[in-house]
Amino acid sequence: MSFATRFTGFGPEAFAAFEPRKWSSNLYNLERMAVRDQLRALGASVEGVLRPERPLVWEVTPHTPSIFNGRKVQELVLYFTRTEADKKAILPLLDSRLSLPEQLSDAAEHHRHVTLGVRITRHEVEVGLMLHSTAWLDVMNLLNRCRNPLDRSQFLARVRDLPAGSVVRVAPERVVASSEFDAVHLVELEDAVLNETFLIFFGRRFDAESPVPRSESFITACREVLAATRVLYEFIAWRPASDFLGVADEGRRMRAASEAEVADLSVGAHVQVTAGPFVDRQGVVTELDHKGFVKVLIGKVAIRTHGRFLRPARAQPVQR
Repeated sequence: MSFATRFTGFGPEAFAAFEPRKWSSNLYNLERMAVRDQLRALGASVEGVLRPERPLVWEVTPHTPSIFNGRKVQELVLYFTRTEADKKAILPLLDSRLSLPEQLSDAAEHHRHVTLGVRITRHEVEVGLMLHSTAWLDVMNLLNRCRNPLDRSQFLARVRDLPAGSVVRVAPERVVASSEFDAVHLVELEDAVLNETFLIFFGRRFDAESPVPRSESFITACREVLAATRVLYEFIAWRPASDFLGVADEGRRMRAASEAEVADLSVGAHVQVTAGPFVDRQGVVTELDHKGFVKVLIGKVAIRTHGRFLRPARAQPVQR
């Protein structure tokens, strides 16, 4: 993409475009359009640092109230993510056999994939990697990959190596400095993902009063942060060569399941998942059907899987 508009910065009027009283009104479309045009210009200015061997495409979220934003424009987001071909490649994975949760009624594309980009709201601008907690393919790929000690150490080192001032949002109201990010915060992140709905974030935040986003020099800051977080994107994003969901073993698991016995399950039973993206995680049976499929609640996340992929939960160790 290329646009004639030159990025000149986000002044007070850009942040004012997202005052709560304006969220659902079309009267302020022109104000938000001006912010959208600045984000598009910013996208054209920074896309050059995000051209590795695997290309990304970019877009800006709608500036008018629509089904894609719940008819409320609380923010605008410039986001880089998978190409159309890559998006089509993962569609077959969105299958009930993979024990993915039921999808929320969220039409926003940037909430379904790991992204890199810039997000502006009433009070701040965020630049970096953004991953909505319900982007299950990528979220669980990250959490499962980090169960391996070597991969976990590698990921922690990459996060700590982000530009000075970077932060990580590990829960809705929990932000930690990237330089202090450790394994404990990964545990916090997983707990929050299974119990809350929020935007996971790695990168820099600038409040509305900061001078940094107000001029063309903000492009330099964006390039630095996006280039650094691109490394995290490569670690997190699901693809056939980086599959930590057990997708490659799905055929084998299904064949084995056809010969395995189904656990004696009932509504309310505590179970442990034995295969798929949520492997080893414990939950409670909430529903069974005549085809052998079971709905399990893990935290606040409901998944549907076959009864053969469940077993009675191990007793939790007593804390002393």
